[in-house]
Amino acid sequence: MTRIKMIATDVDGTFLDQNRHYNQQRFAQQLQQLEAAGIRFVVASGNHLGHLRRVFAPTPAVQTFVAENGGLIVDHDQTLFADLIPTPTVHQIVRDILADQALRPRILRLSGAHGTYINRRDHPSDEAAQDYFFNNIVLVDDLTQVEDDIYKINGEWPNETIQHLAAQLNQRFPDQINAMASGFGSIDIVAAHMSKAIGLTQLAQSWGIAPAEIAAFGDNDNDRDMLAHVGLGVAMQNGNDSVKAVANLITPTDNNHDGVLNVIDAILAGEV
Repeated sequence: MTRIKMIATDVDGTFLDQNRHYNQQRFAQQLQQLEAAGIRFVVASGNHLGHLRRVFAPTPAVQTFVAENGGLIVDHDQTLFADLIPTPTVHQIVRDILADQALRPRILRLSGAHGTYINRRDHPSDEAAQDYFFNNIVLVDDLTQVEDDIYKINGEWPNETIQHLAAQLNQRFPDQINAMASGFGSIDIVAAHMSKAIGLTQLAQSWGIAPAEIAAFGDNDNDRDMLAHVGLGVAMQNGNDSVKAVANLITPTDNNHDGVLNVIDAILAGEV
């Protein structure tokens, strides 16, 4: 059995329960055990860095983040890698999506180095959820006039159509973007060659860790490549079928019952 040297986890629907909580005391104890065993812990999420830091503030030992679906990698406040969508591409995609009624979302966001940009006329389907996920909102009159380093474009569509729409977007903009369903009626659009798998690989290589030495947890389409790429891909019991199809293991319990933490205990015990 290959020794695990890195554990990476998605956040929403994976590490957090449906109330967006996690067992802080148990996890803090696990982090000490992981450090003693020489196993690095990494958060791998589609969310922006500020939100992730806020989620894991109760456990400050968490200091490594693969944010923006791989577009931004930060370790102990040091940016290790940043992969941007070229500004002309961002503006072109925004114009084309907003001009096509078949593709136009309820709301479109640009996730940048200095803020998450939203047209002031747009309103999300869930204001409370937007306030939770985005603590750096900048309202603008025209997204095509935004000049910032953009890691990701994010939009909201009806939940039942997002897989189909993500495929449409990739066909519409070949070799320019990678669009993937990220759950809750949301699609994340990153640079063409970017994903959590690529970001995690870059980070692991910088630490001398091979893909076979990584365990990764996820529940949704934007986790699929990451789980397929690592030595131990773990799909959540509550995850979707596309993620379970590539996983080496499905958690015995779901995200509401410490699914990730239970498997981390098994890893530490050498049981998986």
